[in-house]
Amino acid sequence: MHRNQINTRMKKVYFTLFMLFAFLFVQKADAQLERYQSTFIYNFTRLVQWPNLHNELVFKIGVLGHNHPIISELQASASDRNVGGRPIEIVALGANDDLTSCHILFVPNNQLSVLRRSASALSNSPVLVITESHGRMPAEASINLYVENERMVYQLDEEGTRNRNLTLSRQIVNFAR
Repeated sequence: MHRNQINTRMKKVYFTLFMLFAFLFVQKADAQLERYQSTFIYNFTRLVQWPNLHNELVFKIGVLGHNHPIISELQASASDRNVGGRPIEIVALGANDDLTSCHILFVPNNQLSVLRRSASALSNSPVLVITESHGRMPAEASINLYVENERMVYQLDEEGTRNRNLTLSRQIVNFAR
């Protein structure tokens, strides 16, 4: 082999290794994002009160869209937790499902159009709608989670949440951006 062929081969090997490590790093960063989002969602269950929760058998957290990584992250912690003494059930919801059947609805970025189409059904329902929109908070959202300066933070639509008959603790209001 000539020296140029060896150098070209080595460059290809290095490039392949670089891409593999970059891919693994992105995968790990995404998994960490879902872990933080899951933690925030579970913390919100302690800081929000739902009307007539005492009449419910389970507390449902819905995720709009199937196969989103946050579903497994939420399920991993659901068995160790409860809300108002009720066990937590994690459900994946599609565009045609009843989005008002859950107490919390997490809407990933790629499902925001479905949320917009369902806005009228959700507007008067006691569903805490959580989005992860980067930039502007969607009008349909109660809470919008996003990363700022490498920290997870949230925006809160306090009035809209009250209109959905949800009671917010002072703590959730005080820490919102």
